Amino acid sequence: MPDRDTVSYNTFVSAYARRDRGVVECVQLFIRMQEECVKPNHITMSALIGASATLRDLYLVEVMHGLVIQCDWSTNEFVGSALVDAYAKRARLEDAVRAFEEISEADLVSWNVMINGCACNGSKELALSVFSRMRHEGLPLNSFTLASMTKICSEPSDLSRGMQLHGCIVKAGLQHETPVSNALITMYSKCEEGMMSAKYIFERTPWPNIISWTAMISGFMQNGQSDDAVRVYQRMLRAAVQENEFSFGSVLPAYSSFARLEQGIQVHARIIKSRFGLDMSVGNGLIDMYSKCGSLADAKRVFTTMERRDVVSWTTIITAFGQHGKAREALEILGTMTSEGFKPDAVTFLGVLSACSHGGLVDDGLRVFRLMIDDHGVKPHMRHYACVVDMLGRAGRLNEATKFIEDMGIQSDGLVWEALLSACRIHGEVELGARAAENLMQLKPSKDGAYVLLANIYADRGLWDDKGKVRERLDSSQLKKDTGHSWVAL
Repeated sequence: MPDRDTVSYNTFVSAYARRDRGVVECVQLFIRMQEECVKPNHITMSALIGASATLRDLYLVEVMHGLVIQCDWSTNEFVGSALVDAYAKRARLEDAVRAFEEISEADLVSWNVMINGCACNGSKELALSVFSRMRHEGLPLNSFTLASMTKICSEPSDLSRGMQLHGCIVKAGLQHETPVSNALITMYSKCEEGMMSAKYIFERTPWPNIISWTAMISGFMQNGQSDDAVRVYQRMLRAAVQENEFSFGSVLPAYSSFARLEQGIQVHARIIKSRFGLDMSVGNGLIDMYSKCGSLADAKRVFTTMERRDVVSWTTIITAFGQHGKAREALEILGTMTSEGFKPDAVTFLGVLSACSHGGLVDDGLRVFRLMIDDHGVKPHMRHYACVVDMLGRAGRLNEATKFIEDMGIQSDGLVWEALLSACRIHGEVELGARAAENLMQLKPSKDGAYVLLANIYADRGLWDDKGKVRERLDSSQLKKDTGHSWVAL
């Protein structure tokens, strides 16, 4: 081109901004633009901010924000919306709010971006506040507004709020729009016990897409209804809807929970035929599925043939070996993982500790626990402590387990006493078992597990009077919720 103007550059910058990893090219074009004395405008800056937001570090966004302020474009709705989105994506919600407030006349897109940013960052009250302001100023609602608002309804306590949003959707006449239906399916799956409302909405969605089907499969899995998840998946295939990486990732755990190896292999065949066979999350799901279906060799084969792996991949295969009693192999994989530059996280170490516990590798497990804290800086959670107590208890090292609880200062956690009590039952340790049970009863008075385990310890030793006293305590405290459960156990 003999001459390039702002529109020419904007077209090219926007094209690069829509690409992954197109930040460098965007910046180079911006510099070249300055060299050719072509003046950027609000569209240029919006595209540059959007591209800069893909970087982990927000330094470049902040530089662009400075240029925007210098050029007095921070009041523009295009530039302001780009800044709000960039800051919200990196959990800088206060900066996002400030950028939003600088917009002189926020349009519907600006409001939607602000609401979505609040919702994605879990700031429910702020999202509601922005939504209320938007309604007060008389702006119309669209499907994006309401779909974003449903994100703040993610647990049973939010059901009432979610139903009110559903009412807004019906009043706005948007209930039959597929994106809104998908958002409602997801919302009811998380907030409502069971899937009745989610199923009702799905069956009345005129044009369900792959997101609709996947939301139903995921919802059934979240509610522990694996059979229904499989039925929806099979129905989706009969409707000739092509799977994607998300639907594959959602349905694989269903076959894991039933240990249906043959059907899991059939899904694997479909994955290979699709273009998602190399997707990392799908590969991780296959490792987990094969492991839980009892085929460790297939789980290992999937892992070794993956072109790309992440921490989840390593953690899943470590957990798989641990579940199959291959503690030594799990430890070897942890070593390979760190040597290849991957940083194990808390879940990884929990899998290794569990493997050591079930494999009887107590000293190795203790070494891994110290390695986790000293070398990797991972702060232990109560499950890690409970796993160490369980590991020592299984090996009969009950005094060490007790000392570990005291040294770590975790006497106020019920999980560790439960692990110790179970170990006392295995080894017939009456005195320590009674102490563990007393602590557990104080920490979890509404649970009858401590009474049951302690009574069984007394029964194993023939201490029938002591067992009777425990039974009387259980009666007097009125903890027995299910009569059959407690009396049969005792």
